[in-house]
Amino acid sequence: MKLKKNVKLKEIFDTVVIFRRSLIFQTKEFFQNSTLHGVRYIAETGRPVGEKFMWFCFTSIGAVTALVIIMSLWEKFQTNPTITGLDTDFHNQNVVFPTTVVCPEIAFDHDRAFEVALSQLADNDYSLAGYIVPFLELLPSLSYETFNEAAVIASSVEMEAVHQKTLRQWAFESVINCEDVLTECKYRDEPIKCCEAFKPVYTEHGYCFAFNSRFQSTEDADINSGSPHDLYETDKKWALFFVPNSTVKIYIFSNEEYFGQDFNPQIEWSENEVVEVRISKKNTYTTDDARQLSIGQRKCIFHDEIKLKYFPEEYTFSSCMKECRMKKAIKLCKCLPPFYKPIANVKMCGLNDLDCLTDYRNNITNIKDCMQCELSCSKTVYNIEKLIKNIERPDAPGVLVEFLTWPIIRYKREVLFGWVDLLVSFGGIASLFLGFSLLSGVEIIYYFTLRACCMVYKNRQELEEIEERIQNQPPPPINMTLGMKSYTAPIVVTEKQPLSAAEKISSSPSNDKPPDYNDIGGRRRKADKDYTAFAKSMYKTPKTLPSYADATTTNWQYGHYLP
Repeated sequence: MKLKKNVKLKEIFDTVVIFRRSLIFQTKEFFQNSTLHGVRYIAETGRPVGEKFMWFCFTSIGAVTALVIIMSLWEKFQTNPTITGLDTDFHNQNVVFPTTVVCPEIAFDHDRAFEVALSQLADNDYSLAGYIVPFLELLPSLSYETFNEAAVIASSVEMEAVHQKTLRQWAFESVINCEDVLTECKYRDEPIKCCEAFKPVYTEHGYCFAFNSRFQSTEDADINSGSPHDLYETDKKWALFFVPNSTVKIYIFSNEEYFGQDFNPQIEWSENEVVEVRISKKNTYTTDDARQLSIGQRKCIFHDEIKLKYFPEEYTFSSCMKECRMKKAIKLCKCLPPFYKPIANVKMCGLNDLDCLTDYRNNITNIKDCMQCELSCSKTVYNIEKLIKNIERPDAPGVLVEFLTWPIIRYKREVLFGWVDLLVSFGGIASLFLGFSLLSGVEIIYYFTLRACCMVYKNRQELEEIEERIQNQPPPPINMTLGMKSYTAPIVVTEKQPLSAAEKISSSPSNDKPPDYNDIGGRRRKADKDYTAFAKSMYKTPKTLPSYADATTTNWQYGHYLP
């Protein structure tokens, strides 16, 4: 068993070695046959090393330059692929009036709160009801900022009767009536009933009344308010006028959004003030071509792209942020604060949970945990262009919210740099600097995958022979001497035609003149030292060359001993 395992491991090792040799061979083949600029000269046999290095430098510079430009294009594609411009092809016939929320500073009714405390919690004990009333009066204005105060007051009213209802239900028992907040209302310069137009909403800002809101609050749920109020260009006046009874905070935002902690009040109205607000509407929409981009690239989410868990109607930025806070409250305190709409199978927070909400208030409201929420791809913003406050007319107080101009400004967000533009840019840059194309990439994959593997199985014997020959080849000798090696010029021998017998006799060397040994193959030799005297003293043997001299010659021939 062990022997079989060793044989199998040896086969795997041999295959890896052969595959390595195949990759080396395919690399050389690729360099010789590649269509990339300058690559073939790097591996071409017979090219000088300097020329190969030159082409390697040129190719490397081209590759690095192309890579730098491609990375800059990729960064542009990831961060700024869209452009927003003014939409001129737009004719607005009707406009939805913005949601206007009025939040009274005193959101409770003292008489109602005392009656509820006396009859339902104190068992007609007036002194005990006096301790309970402050707690009931705080619930309608409950928010993340007042959790600490509510927890302190709740510690003094700990009783079994309080747990019979949720905090949300107790809050609705003591809220202020609409008639006590708003007295006179006009829309499009026509009188309307305030309490029919302004619906109650219980949110993170407490108990308020909203005009043209998409939902209204009840003890058990948040329900839709119906169709929104529109404005037409032919209307007598593009305005809403109302007269509050006490100090209020006023919020103005789009009808598409959900009212919550993300909004700040634009107006703070006090008694006997006249406030005139001139607003302008700016709408931004995104073309469907932007769907090819990711959410992070276009930095917005289409209304049907993501389905929220607690607000499934359509996506908006405010609903996403609100749901994020709801999820964190449920995760940290295992309950839902009373100013959120009730959710099935989720417990509403009670008296014992106020301490937990106080401790984790900063964690719940921290926006860093809600970074997944992006703006909606279709959003509307209302800007206050002119705000006038006048306290010199106590006889005609009120708040006027009116459009400053018509038409409405509309912007269009569209794709500036899409996938096709990115592909064209990449191809142009790679082709300019390297001659690279899409088929060049296919060619690289082909050489180093399919072709290399096929060579292992079809030409395995040849690869084994090449590997064996390389392994058995002795290493080149290494010269360990420290001296400098002198250069010896090669001797070039000029080929001559064979001589005839007559020419041989006529060209025989003279007996009284030694031959010219500086003439070697037609190349002039460098002058050497004269060693003739030394040679004559050592060699006294007559030398004759066949066919070049007769036997009677007595002159000494000693040139063939000289260096």
